Amino acid sequence: MSSAARIRALADKQAIHEQMCRYIQAVDRCDLELLKSTFHHDGTVIFGIFDGNAHAFCDYDIPFIKDNLIWAYHRIANVLIEFDSDTLARAESYMLGNAAAALPDGTRINCPDNMRYRDVWEKRDGVWKMRHRDLVMDWNGCWPYAGREDGEFAAYRIQGSRDRNDRVYQLGLVP
Repeated sequence: MSSAARIRALADKQAIHEQMCRYIQAVDRCDLELLKSTFHHDGTVIFGIFDGNAHAFCDYDIPFIKDNLIWAYHRIANVLIEFDSDTLARAESYMLGNAAAALPDGTRINCPDNMRYRDVWEKRDGVWKMRHRDLVMDWNGCWPYAGREDGEFAAYRIQGSRDRNDRVYQLGLVP
């Protein structure tokens, strides 16, 4: 592989990784348009809770999150990307998520999970987006929420928000 091809492959891997991060930002900030921007319009997902068109999934997922979760935070790790061509790639990434939800009686619960995403990425018009994403659930749990706001935790004044008022938008990191 030539130096130019290796540099292009690294740039493409970085572009895909950034899209993976935007997907996570979109879910945690409940940003529907950002979430849709990570998929091609004809993309698909197989998540079990929703199987079908990726944009229809986005239309389902963001309201579900807003209606059922108090907050959610996700991280990706162990990202492996392999190219099939200059415009097609396969990837696996690990996702560790954590969310708080309220039961009908008002009791709060903490719900961590560890999943893997299996993706097909396609570069169209110079932009990498997902053509397909599978979700593999490896484990999850649930226990009483024990969030703390006392002692030293009371000193943390900057709170995240689940919309475009979050400070990440002020940094200009989200288009």
